Amino acid sequence: MKLKVNYRAGRFTPTIRIALAEPRDERLQQLRERIETEFAHLRDARGHLVKLALNEAEALALQTSFPHLVFPTLAQEKVSAVAIWHQRQAALQRNESTLAFAA
Repeated sequence: MKLKVNYRAGRFTPTIRIALAEPRDERLQQLRERIETEFAHLRDARGHLVKLALNEAEALALQTSFPHLVFPTLAQEKVSAVAIWHQRQAALQRNESTLAFAA
């Protein structure tokens, strides 16, 4: 337990940090790897965003009673959103570079 200073109240308040030491579920890990390989083209450009999307999907799925059913669809949806965003950013960058060259 760590003590945290509450400056407004002028006192110490205890805070408890809980580390997630549980290993990941093997089936969820396999599903995650399948989705990562499906969107491998994003790994070079937006790998960090793909990992964040998969982490968020996994966290939301684990809050349900059936995470193995919810995770694949939710992860596909979130990583697809990253792919669409990446395509839009690439299109905008192409347009900006042609406009800069024309000026």
